[in-house]
Amino acid sequence: VHSASSEQQQQDCKSLLQEYYKFNHKEAAPFTGDNLVYFLHIPRTAGRTFHSCLLRLGTPGRKRCPKAYDHLRIDFKVPKCNLLSSHDDFSVVEQLPDDVAVISQMRDPVDRFLSAYEFAIEVAARQLRRSRNYTKPRNRVVTDDVWPWSYLIPYFAEDIKPKMALVKAEPVMPPGVWSEQRSDEGQVYYWNKYLNMSKWTLDESEKQHLVPNLDPYNNRMFMPLAEFMRQPIAGSCCTTGSCCSHWEGAPQLRSCMLQHADIGQELLNFALRRIEKFTHVGATDRLFESVESAAASLNMPLDGLAYGAGEASAANVERARSLTWAEAMKAGEVPLPQHGDDEAAYDPSAGSDAPDVHQLAHDARKKRAEVSAKQRMWNEAVEADAEQARLRELRGELNAARAELVEAQQQLVQARGEEAKMRKVLEEQPQKDKTLELSLGAEFQRCATRAQTRNKARKKNSLLNLRLTDYRQVYFSREDRKAIPAALIEEIKQLNALDVVLHKHALELLEKKRADHTTAGKLQTLPPVAVAQQHRAHRGKLCGA
Repeated sequence: VHSASSEQQQQDCKSLLQEYYKFNHKEAAPFTGDNLVYFLHIPRTAGRTFHSCLLRLGTPGRKRCPKAYDHLRIDFKVPKCNLLSSHDDFSVVEQLPDDVAVISQMRDPVDRFLSAYEFAIEVAARQLRRSRNYTKPRNRVVTDDVWPWSYLIPYFAEDIKPKMALVKAEPVMPPGVWSEQRSDEGQVYYWNKYLNMSKWTLDESEKQHLVPNLDPYNNRMFMPLAEFMRQPIAGSCCTTGSCCSHWEGAPQLRSCMLQHADIGQELLNFALRRIEKFTHVGATDRLFESVESAAASLNMPLDGLAYGAGEASAANVERARSLTWAEAMKAGEVPLPQHGDDEAAYDPSAGSDAPDVHQLAHDARKKRAEVSAKQRMWNEAVEADAEQARLRELRGELNAARAELVEAQQQLVQARGEEAKMRKVLEEQPQKDKTLELSLGAEFQRCATRAQTRNKARKKNSLLNLRLTDYRQVYFSREDRKAIPAALIEEIKQLNALDVVLHKHALELLEKKRADHTTAGKLQTLPPVAVAQQHRAHRGKLCGA
């Protein structure tokens, strides 16, 4: 019976694999210079730096697609933009034009898994400081909205909060206790909370009161790495195939892949063939070389122009409803505009300077609700035979609320009229490309350096929320990773066995592409970081003169 059941399961998996092939029949097209480029952004591969500091800066603002990390905001059939990026997997290509070119970055699977674990904890720790009445910024995509963080961050936040409450309830360590700390430069020093004193070195008597170093991957403040890697959420968000798939059979196929080696091998071979058709495949562990190769593949001279901010206003946002892929796939066709009375097609990320129609519509709805509430209060007072003074007070409040509603509605109508005029102007007049003062290569170095500095500071401040009463805290450094038991590292490799092979092949493709570009005389090297910094300092002196 067991054998028959196993055979049926394998047959079901093979049928599912054939469905997958039918769904994924489209392949990446070569880059022509004019077709849409889709950046398949695998999480934790330095894709944000790659996208923000190279792809966006190398693409004029009018050609950039609107932000798409929460959901796509383009007409799938006629995008009217040339650069799209999201955390989706290759299934998104099925809904894009036939001539879409695809690029991607990969990373050593162990480093990527650890980075995802660390980042989810970092952001969850940041949320510990949020007030109870915190509300998400409107018209802005935040980390919590983006897959897989929309799952991982709440997961760790729920794990961390009760554990940190217990930690904070622990008694403060006695006066003589010292803990090891690290400076921004990574230098080790020692801190005594009670004495409010720090030292670079401790004498022998002080060393006796030095608490053991904190293991960032195994402590009582959050779920240990060994426990997390065996959770179902780790398998669906962090291991092999870590991109959001819009094919409904993806979870079942993942299960088949893990249970049947032949299915996994067939999918691996399929993926290896597929990435060979990508315009560019790079690797995080060779980021700068990947940037140089990608720039050559996409005809973005590193000594050429870099472009300023702003996504495409003409990316057909005015015609396409902002749909999640799940809705689009379920409909089985290109989504059509469907705007309610109080909603507008305006997308503030598209670079328009029109009034915020979404905000004005929200205000009008709020005023309408206030009028309804005042009307109910008036009716109840009349039915209760309230005193005339109270009725006059309520009547005055109701009239004032109605006047505010009329004003809000007039502002909304006026804003929609201005927005319509602005769209017409944008359609009739070509947009001017805003260029930056340095070359693309120098701007990349400057942008990447700023991003690294900003991320480092944000990470430090976030992890300050994760420390014990003796002031030992979490760092997540390279040195900490080296101390992870070899058995755990090997288990992560096994969980990501297919990605290990893909990453290796990506490095081979990168090497071959760089050789081809060198032979063709297209490969340019990035300028040293110091050059970009010198340009920046020179500009500062001129501006201050």
